Amino acid sequence: MLRRIFTTAALLVVVSWLGSAQEVNGIVQDVDTKEAIPFANIWIKGTMQGTQSNVDGYFVLKKTQGDTLAVSSVGYVQQEFVLNGKNEQLKVELKKEVQKIEEVTIKSDIPFARVVFNLIQKHKKENREKLEQVRDYKQLENTTVYIAVDTTARINRFFDNMEEVTMEMEGQSLRFSPIYLLEEAEQVSADSMNVVYSKKDGIFPRLNPAIESLLLDNVVVDLDFYKEQIRILDRGFISPIAGSAWMYYNIYFNDSVYEGDHTYYHMTYSPKNPLNPLFSGSFLVDSETFALKSIEAYISGKANLNFVNGFRGTVTYKTLPDGGYFFDAQNIGINLSIRLNKDSASYSSKRMDQIASGNWLINKTTQYSNADRLSTIKPGDWKNQPEFSVEHLGEETYFTVNKLKEQKVVKGIDKVGGMALTSFYNAGKLDVGPVFDIYTTNRIEGTRLTVPLRTSEQMFKRFSVGGFLGYGSTSKEFKYGGNLIYQPGATDKFLLRFRYYNDYNLISQDKFLRFVKNNPNNKGNANFIASFTTREKNPFLKEEQYVEFRVDYNGEKDVHLEASPYILWNKSTPYVSFVRDGMSHPKYTNYGVLFDLRLAFRQHYDKFFFDRVYYINPVPVINLSWDVGTTTIPGVNRNDLGYYSHLHGSISGRLLLGQLFVNYMLNGGYLFGDAPYDLLDQPVGSMSLGFAKYRFNLLHHASFAHNAYTNLHAHLNGGGFILNKIPVIRSFKLREIVSIKAHYGNLTKGYKPIFDLPGFYDNSKNVPYAEIGFGVTNVFKVLRVEYVRHLGGTYRNARFTDKNGIFFRTEMSF
Repeated sequence: MLRRIFTTAALLVVVSWLGSAQEVNGIVQDVDTKEAIPFANIWIKGTMQGTQSNVDGYFVLKKTQGDTLAVSSVGYVQQEFVLNGKNEQLKVELKKEVQKIEEVTIKSDIPFARVVFNLIQKHKKENREKLEQVRDYKQLENTTVYIAVDTTARINRFFDNMEEVTMEMEGQSLRFSPIYLLEEAEQVSADSMNVVYSKKDGIFPRLNPAIESLLLDNVVVDLDFYKEQIRILDRGFISPIAGSAWMYYNIYFNDSVYEGDHTYYHMTYSPKNPLNPLFSGSFLVDSETFALKSIEAYISGKANLNFVNGFRGTVTYKTLPDGGYFFDAQNIGINLSIRLNKDSASYSSKRMDQIASGNWLINKTTQYSNADRLSTIKPGDWKNQPEFSVEHLGEETYFTVNKLKEQKVVKGIDKVGGMALTSFYNAGKLDVGPVFDIYTTNRIEGTRLTVPLRTSEQMFKRFSVGGFLGYGSTSKEFKYGGNLIYQPGATDKFLLRFRYYNDYNLISQDKFLRFVKNNPNNKGNANFIASFTTREKNPFLKEEQYVEFRVDYNGEKDVHLEASPYILWNKSTPYVSFVRDGMSHPKYTNYGVLFDLRLAFRQHYDKFFFDRVYYINPVPVINLSWDVGTTTIPGVNRNDLGYYSHLHGSISGRLLLGQLFVNYMLNGGYLFGDAPYDLLDQPVGSMSLGFAKYRFNLLHHASFAHNAYTNLHAHLNGGGFILNKIPVIRSFKLREIVSIKAHYGNLTKGYKPIFDLPGFYDNSKNVPYAEIGFGVTNVFKVLRVEYVRHLGGTYRNARFTDKNGIFFRTEMSF
């Protein structure tokens, strides 16, 4: 018995050794250039055993049988080798063969893939025009977001019944909980896109807008590869058939594919630098029209992106009965994780399947049809028609969503996440916020603590009443205010607002800033680092009482109009006085109306109760404002004071430059007539370690005061364009930052001051002020660090500015 065991074991060892001995590995190269040939076909003649070379031309073929190895690649002469049955390392050098394509001769010094690529460019305009000629069609979309759940983990104790709130998926050991579901049918015509059927649900009511805006709008995108770049994850991904693609991708002619009597060329591509946000994958192109038949795109795990464990996008195209050319279907899948999973997959295509507990799986399928008969069928039934084969969601999935909504942990996450997005924490029938108004500091009040409240949607859908009560540790006094908002119709087309407050406010407060910032905070600047690292509290505040009535109109094409008549009673403080002709006045009053026109050009926005929030993206948002009014001063003849008029405009958005992008905000204005100095444009800094978004970093709390002015705030994010190329450093996936902040202004004769300009302003030099910053972001995924210094030396030693400094800001992005 012992002998049999020993003999069997020995036999297994020998067989194993023989198996390992029959291994062939090597590299496939071009005989002339010595460059690697990727995706070459390697197989044992007479068998089904084979493999392909990788991007670098290397291959390994294990457990071979037979004695002849064949190596081939499109555009090269096939080679064969006799194997000796032992471990072998081969250096295979293939010679190019001359081929013809559309009467173009492929010579040995012209890559076959390059000729195909050039012909794609030659025919791209006409193929793109064919796509655009289909003006009337229908599309059916199905979007799902699931989270992977390990039912044996500790998370189990937070749910009443894990079996009821999770689902099985084929081929997966983990269970999945649905987070967001959307089924939508759209009728597209030459001049419009109308949603004719929609069914949506999600487990986070307050977070659903964020899932749609910050996640789905960035991930579930239109994959039009005929464009030069595709916007995904806040980046511009260069299309593999873009005119400049040859600069970014290695493109290979892999094989020919035959469908009936038609031939397609199979192309593969991969990024020259895998750390850059680029695609890898393959596509089929028609050998006659050089139009895309299908394309598959993945994002490499090495790319400088956060939270992306895998991305797959596929698009198929079809020839229409009338000879036209159009989309057939699109599918986008993404695997997101807070931390990247340990990934042993060799290719980007396998990353989608590396799923761990806590990963978010997003999938969107879109199918297209221009069949006339669908016009006679209810849009809700399109999913059951043969033109669309989208697998629709069952009622049990929606039932699971409803079960999850009732879980306490889900409700808690929804409230905290909603606070981060809207600046309001929902406490049932009351909202607490804006949260950044709760803690502020200044020289007059010291530490200011405020309790801001309003009624929530759970109390009234079309009406809200709110206010605040604040107390200063130094001033030892309470400040307060109240507001009312009413929506008379079923939509927010018209809104009526009333506001009153008795409070301290900075004289440098920019009344137009609320038109460009993406939060409703009134006191704070949404920068915790700045709030807690201020080295000098701002003393330049005045005491105000304010009454405003405001009418908002939101048009169908994202045209927003508002008119706000107001009365503002102003009082002096120990640091801010109002002096006219040598006489100090303790108070004065403004009467005016503020008009604003916002043009958002169909840009996506989120609606949080009564507020619309527009996110920074390539579509610019333009605001045009006009503030007109008059001033009265006790003891001063009313006829001595005329009217003031303040014209102001701003544009903000993002420029996509491939993997680089630039966020910008440019504003300018002109104030003329009889006006107090606190209506002038006053660029200021925060005098803290916090990097200021719409303020200057090196300026003090008072610097310039101008009636004719322009300001630029811009930063370029390099996306790792340079740092991705530096060994060791590139493993940290940092991103370069260059920022520019500039101000130029003047006091012109059009402005007639009703008070003397205080001495803490300096308008002695009519020279632009500018500062430039260099730094990195994506430090630990959440931190931006930047060194800032002056551009030019005019103000370098001024009393109201620092020479340079290092600043920080929390930033999270893909």
